[in-house]
Amino acid sequence: MPPLLEITGLCTEFHQKSGVLKAVRGVDLALEPGETLALVGESGCGKSITAASVMRLVPPPGRIVAGSIRFKGEELLELSEERMRDIRGNRIAMVFQDPMTSLNPVFTIGYQVAEGLRIHRALDRAAAEREAVAILSEVGIPAPGERMKDYPHQLSGGMRQRVMIAMALACRPELVIADEPTTALDVTIQAQILELLDRLMSENSMGLVLITHNLGIVAERAHRTAIMYAGEIVESAPTAELFAHPLHPYTRGLLASLPESGRPGEKLATFAGSVPDLRGELSGCPFFERCPIGDERCKGEKAGMTEAAPGHLVRCLKWR
Repeated sequence: MPPLLEITGLCTEFHQKSGVLKAVRGVDLALEPGETLALVGESGCGKSITAASVMRLVPPPGRIVAGSIRFKGEELLELSEERMRDIRGNRIAMVFQDPMTSLNPVFTIGYQVAEGLRIHRALDRAAAEREAVAILSEVGIPAPGERMKDYPHQLSGGMRQRVMIAMALACRPELVIADEPTTALDVTIQAQILELLDRLMSENSMGLVLITHNLGIVAERAHRTAIMYAGEIVESAPTAELFAHPLHPYTRGLLASLPESGRPGEKLATFAGSVPDLRGELSGCPFFERCPIGDERCKGEKAGMTEAAPGHLVRCLKWR
């Protein structure tokens, strides 16, 4: 049986006047039904563009130039746009990072949540609105019947984010891609949303790709974690294994930067330098300039993925 989602050799580029920006460079990922895969890395590393590529929603002038994206064995990059519209929001849903730019300001909340139910589940208006009220309640929106009449600008940032999550979950998709889904929410609502996602995963064998900077959420929720840097996956492993035995210097640095309780006043670890310019070719390791253990070999030789332990992959010449 094929994985729920299988990405192989994905390359997504942006053709600009200043050159070709290679935002995603040969990404391989796989996700099983009922599994949570966390995608972690600093801003600009390609996480959101990877997600947009799966949805075939890469903004212009970006385009997918190579690779394969298979959903339950079906190649998404070969489907017609009409077929992709059937899949988006129905079988694969995405929670976008910025709800204010994703919600339509001229339609009510109720109309926008119910729209997917009418299109994909062929519900009449009354039934779709009843379902919409129920899902708004599930994501923790108070007085959901009243909020159905509101417009996006009338809600707080956290409320808008919950509406986006409600829209994504309305059709009970098989795969959800959540790009920083709880960033604008307080801790209590974060927990409610994550518990709701957990319940839907167990009820429907739903798969979840969780894009986040919050390593606490990753440690608690993700079955597997992939670390991304400069458009590449540099390490992936079962989450407990990754946190216990990080192998790539970038992963080690990320984990070392976490504040530890009981150690007040201690300085956090930081990375010197900055992410390399992704326009043009990188001859060696993209992390070389910031790496505490890199040498001349790393500067000129590109590492492939090595299986350091069962299920634990690392892209580094000096991981030992």
